[in-house]
Amino acid sequence: MAKAAAGPNPKNITLRGRLSFPRFKHAEAVAFAANSKFDSNKTPEQISSSFTLLIEQDQLDKFKEHLLKVYLPYAEAQHKAGEKLDGALDDKAMKRIKAFLEDGDLDVQPPFMPIKSINEKYQDQTPECVARIDVKGPKGGDITLKARVENEQQMLVPDPDQLSFPVIKPLEQTVFDMYPGAYVAVTLNLFNYLNSASNFGIGAGGNTAVYMGNLEGERLGGGTDVNEDDIFMD
Repeated sequence: MAKAAAGPNPKNITLRGRLSFPRFKHAEAVAFAANSKFDSNKTPEQISSSFTLLIEQDQLDKFKEHLLKVYLPYAEAQHKAGEKLDGALDDKAMKRIKAFLEDGDLDVQPPFMPIKSINEKYQDQTPECVARIDVKGPKGGDITLKARVENEQQMLVPDPDQLSFPVIKPLEQTVFDMYPGAYVAVTLNLFNYLNSASNFGIGAGGNTAVYMGNLEGERLGGGTDVNEDDIFMD
């Protein structure tokens, strides 16, 4: 009898959002952690590269639905089976997480979740976004950067063997650069933990960030792009 094909991994979900606070390089994360009240006592090997996604309502709804209908049932089954890796959450912790996802205040944690509210001082730059997702990269390593390429003109060096688009390529092979405000996609790897009654929740890891070459997001921050019309106007 043929073996049944494996279904989608309940620990994985792909989301899209606006890039914020990227520390893609491990060295950047280590330098930042030195001044952090949470991570200053960690060794470099314990520190993760990271970035934040600012997401719109449809992506938030997608994430919450996946957590409630796919990931939490999986984590609950793992707990009942006595699995330690993905089954840390007990019934009480599970109940509090479900309440958070169904009608909870994003600022009231624990449970500690990757979903949080957007800081008010940044909200006016991304009024379409309703929440942020904190993404952890690999401990002791960099986050891999790639780009969705729509056509040959988005490649630094045309590839005669590339006959169809869109395609995912390493970022350095494309005309793009990662900047705060760019649209980025990431496939999250979810995990859960229960260290104590006040230290439990769900985390989201992501080893690769993909620049969305089919979407253009305004750069975030205080600077502005050059206005060529003004420069050439007499």
